[in-house]
Amino acid sequence: MDGDTSEQAGFSKLYQDHHAWLVRWLLRRTRGADNAQDLAHDTFMRLLDRPALPHGIRNARAWLAKTASNLVVDQARRQILERNYLALLTALPEQEQPSPEDQWELLQLLERIDNLLDGLRPIEKKTFLMSRLDGLPYRKIAERLGISLSSVEKYMAKAMLKCYTAAYVERPDL
Repeated sequence: MDGDTSEQAGFSKLYQDHHAWLVRWLLRRTRGADNAQDLAHDTFMRLLDRPALPHGIRNARAWLAKTASNLVVDQARRQILERNYLALLTALPEQEQPSPEDQWELLQLLERIDNLLDGLRPIEKKTFLMSRLDGLPYRKIAERLGISLSSVEKYMAKAMLKCYTAAYVERPDL
């Protein structure tokens, strides 16, 4: 059996042994059978990105549950982002509302920014977004959040390092 065939067999066995279990696991944590099916599908798609992985997993259900759990969190974050964005849009006068295409692009951009800032504490994210999206000076951010100016500076430095790392360290081709 060559490497590709062995990897396909490993993936097929993993899928057959655990797909139904994963869908039931997701049904207890999400809404709707369709959503659980989609998330299970996405979980297995992550495996396809790493073909050698099925052979290296010691506890398949633990790995699948962790991966699926991360996808559930990502989905919840995206729904919150979309809900907040749509609430913001309804507050705009009709003539200032972006086209559906622009709305989609903006939502994609917000999602990328959110993913980029993943790992920061909520207060650090909020500080960064108030500075970069709202254009507020550090002193005003400190007042609004009820934190010190030095905390704002520290949070901004941490967020900027995260951006720098994402742009130049994780993507050395830039």
